[in-house]
Amino acid sequence: MEKLLLISYYWPPCGGPGSIRPVKFAQYLPEFGIEPIILTRKDIAYHSIDKNLGSDLKNIKIYRTESLDPARILYLLGMHIYKPRKWQVPIKRTLNFPDNKTGWIPFAYNLGQKIEFDYIFVTAPPFSAFITGYFLARKTKKPLILDFRDAWLEFPFLPYKNRFQKHFVSIWEKKVVDCAHLLITVSESIKKSLLTRYPELENKIYTIPNGYDPNDFTEKSFPEKFTISYLGTIRKERNPEPFLIAMERFIKESLISSDKIEIKFIGHVEQEYLKIIKKYPFTRVLGHLSYKEAIKEFSFAHLSLMITTGDEYFFPSRQNEYLACGLPIISCGKSEGLFILKQALSHGYPVKFYEYGDTTGIKNELSNFYAQYKEKLIKRAVHPFPEYTRKNLTKELAELIKCSGH
Repeated sequence: MEKLLLISYYWPPCGGPGSIRPVKFAQYLPEFGIEPIILTRKDIAYHSIDKNLGSDLKNIKIYRTESLDPARILYLLGMHIYKPRKWQVPIKRTLNFPDNKTGWIPFAYNLGQKIEFDYIFVTAPPFSAFITGYFLARKTKKPLILDFRDAWLEFPFLPYKNRFQKHFVSIWEKKVVDCAHLLITVSESIKKSLLTRYPELENKIYTIPNGYDPNDFTEKSFPEKFTISYLGTIRKERNPEPFLIAMERFIKESLISSDKIEIKFIGHVEQEYLKIIKKYPFTRVLGHLSYKEAIKEFSFAHLSLMITTGDEYFFPSRQNEYLACGLPIISCGKSEGLFILKQALSHGYPVKFYEYGDTTGIKNELSNFYAQYKEKLIKRAVHPFPEYTRKNLTKELAELIKCSGH
């Protein structure tokens, strides 16, 4: 069996999409003739902890190194749960060369040299992990595979606004993609942006989205109360206030008691938006749950809510999980990053798209769904893309990896 060094800064007990994607790849790769060997860092201060994530992994070697990045230092100083604050953003921008995780590079590189492997697979962000993979590939002469979970130069969550930073990132992006034998992106928009800058990548770049695992979706019942669920982080680009205003207007105009309705928020909510959400009596914040608990709670609803204010590089990573739970979806926002949901709509899946600030349109849609709820007419749909299961996508990845070595 060929060996793959899988470099991922995010790994359990850290939860969230940054850990879920490599964990699911690691779970299924052995079925396709590839043994994953994990290279990650020791415990860090992080906002989402999931000690059960990865419990399905059997007989996988995991190497954890030291690091001098802020999250690791905060953990060593006694902070185990990190809570992002608005005042921290300028500090993060200052350390954005290309991110604040460069303190992990020497430790990961030094240990990586001592491990036996046939391929190097690096998933990012943090994009400094790509630099580790670059140096390891140069040292070992092994094929390098880069997995873009987000766009790098156009990184939407902490943009490179400083001209010097952007120039620095441009240099390193070109170095690592030139060195790579294979590039994977989670969305077509990331792939297109890379091809615009580097058309020579045409024959070695592929899109593998975040998938879904059918075994994780077992909840099929509906709650008694009219319930809408949201899964994922709430932050600036996913501010739920327009949707909450629409719901408040619907309740007042329909003369419905607010205790008859519930909007659940599952996942990390930044402090600024927690205050906004708690102003409304019909909301409930469950915060971060283990992956399996989050999926179960998310599925126990009548509708699901997607929120995005961003452009095409704001790629909501949970789109296939939204489809897998089978609930009708209201999307507050029409970002190009929602291309999987848009494909699903064209295949008959019940998705309703509204402009981010269209509170009137959303209010009217809520009225329609509430009427269906009262008549018990809301049904679960079938995921229109069975090819997007985690196992199928991992099989695709394994085939590409094996080809990259030739």
